[in-house]
Amino acid sequence: MDGPTGDPAGELSETRRELIEATRDAMCKHGFADLTMQAIADESEKSKAALHYHFDTKAELLAETLSYLLAEFIEEVDTGPRGDPEARLRALTEAQLFGPGGRDGDSSDHWEYHAMLIEIQSHAPHDETFEQQFTANYEYVRGLYADIIRNGIEQGVFEPVDPDRTAAHILAAIKGARVHHVTTEREDVAPTVYDALVEQVLDPLRA
Repeated sequence: MDGPTGDPAGELSETRRELIEATRDAMCKHGFADLTMQAIADESEKSKAALHYHFDTKAELLAETLSYLLAEFIEEVDTGPRGDPEARLRALTEAQLFGPGGRDGDSSDHWEYHAMLIEIQSHAPHDETFEQQFTANYEYVRGLYADIIRNGIEQGVFEPVDPDRTAAHILAAIKGARVHHVTTEREDVAPTVYDALVEQVLDPLRA
């Protein structure tokens, strides 16, 4: 399965990587609504003109940044195909809901990022660049889940379920938990959804 196009271990030029990482820093500092090309340039040693040279639009830059951040996240939390399927599935699900530090770690940056992500995603129905990138990111993560489940079935670790449907189920629950966590005062949503996924999806998967 091909990784996101912004793979940190991929073929990004040094300048392009620097601009993407500056975009990440500016997004965290200013949020989406107040994010400008100048604010991004201020986070790097490159000029605003350099931004426009490498990226035609702010949407294109943000889309590639989202791809890069997803690849960076997966690289940090997933052990890869040689890892134990059950451990991979649980670790990925926990990180998706609480961040790379897991349930007991500091999730503040994780939730700030997802609050901003929801802002950006709200533009996807009207912006083809964002729509295509969110589709690519979703399909990659769904495919990763399905591959882990399929691998577990082949090893006799998991029951013979439909990998793609199970992956879609898990991701829908995670997405709903993220939205409710960042748009309501209910801080119990993510832990509740994680426990429900473990009890109703992950545990029953065991062969």
